[in-house]
Amino acid sequence: MSGDLRLGGKFTLGSGEHGEILACDAPHLLKVTWMFGPEADAWPGTSEVQIQLTPGQNGDTEFELVHTAVLAEPLFPTYGPGAGGVGWDLHVLALSAFLDGGDTVDHDALRASSEGREFIRRSAAGWGAAHLASGGDADHVASAVEATTKFYAPDPA
Repeated sequence: MSGDLRLGGKFTLGSGEHGEILACDAPHLLKVTWMFGPEADAWPGTSEVQIQLTPGQNGDTEFELVHTAVLAEPLFPTYGPGAGGVGWDLHVLALSAFLDGGDTVDHDALRASSEGREFIRRSAAGWGAAHLASGGDADHVASAVEATTKFYAPDPA
């Protein structure tokens, strides 16, 4: 991560994500615009991410991530909510592994493993179920789940 890491500042991650810091109440709240691609207009829509940490009942910390996005073609029509949802699920899995033992997750290795592919398949299916429950068209949901699964876990070569 690089950039001007303060309120109103801009940040960039090595994997192409970038944005502006909209709110920060360390260590409890972070809200940023969330864009992907080398140029500001590369993302077809608008996107904000808010992360909130609150004390849990057992001395632990509750983690809440809300990603609000308005997407244009081709993301939502092709992938449905799994377009970003599966990606966040993979990142939260990686965060969990890191916090649990300091391990980092190699996303390419995860996507190549049978366990990782199953995680991705179940995540895409879960996002599809949520999409269907919210009123999504069954045919669109089925094609979006298939497209999302293939995007995150392409068939092995």
